[in-house]
Amino acid sequence: MAIRVRKDGTMWCAAHTKPEDGDTYIDDGLHYTMSVERGVIVALPMPEHEKHCQWGWLGSAPPAADRWRRGGSVA
Repeated sequence: MAIRVRKDGTMWCAAHTKPEDGDTYIDDGLHYTMSVERGVIVALPMPEHEKHCQWGWLGSAPPAADRWRRGGSVA
């Protein structure tokens, strides 16, 4: 899934959000590299991700997203 980076720096799932003027689009390939291979961006696990649709940098995302990415519990 691709990501939209807003002018304010927030990152949103492109599949679940509408484009806005000034968005920077991160394609599927770069998104995969950043989230799966490098683990530098994180999101809440499903089904919470569908409700919030936001991505964040590892270490500055919601605590549950960071714990989930690092293999911990989201509870």
